[in-house]
Amino acid sequence: PSPHEALTEGGGTGVAFWYKNGLLTLSMLSVVTGCFLGFLLHTLLYVQEKQYFSFPGELLMRMLKMLILPLITSSLMSGLATMDSKACGKMGVITITYYLWTTFMAVTVGIILVVSIHPGAAAQKDDYSVGKVVLSSADALLDLIRCVTGFQWEPRL
Repeated sequence: PSPHEALTEGGGTGVAFWYKNGLLTLSMLSVVTGCFLGFLLHTLLYVQEKQYFSFPGELLMRMLKMLILPLITSSLMSGLATMDSKACGKMGVITITYYLWTTFMAVTVGIILVVSIHPGAAAQKDDYSVGKVVLSSADALLDLIRCVTGFQWEPRL
């Protein structure tokens, strides 16, 4: 018998489940491995090295933010363009109302959470040093790449 048949037949039901659901298995294994490596590297790396590790993720998040609004708008327009004119008017009003309502709710929840828990308050420093900031060439390059994404970069104090 083939390895697949040997795993799926007989008493190996636990192994058969994980073998049949390979994508689920790999996803769960990746999450556990990522959490373990994240906690391990967080304690072992210096601040500068942590910034280098977080840079690709920061770029990815900024690029995703740039894509969200055009993607939603284009999908709404293409969906409405495929409908007939009678249904398009009613469906268009419902769609735009739904989009504006969900946006309003997200902004409201965000404001309530920011006012109530004050994120980043613990990271603020009381003594601000005024002077010339010395940047390395790597910092300048990373800042240049951040500016390409179109969002303002706020330096971490």
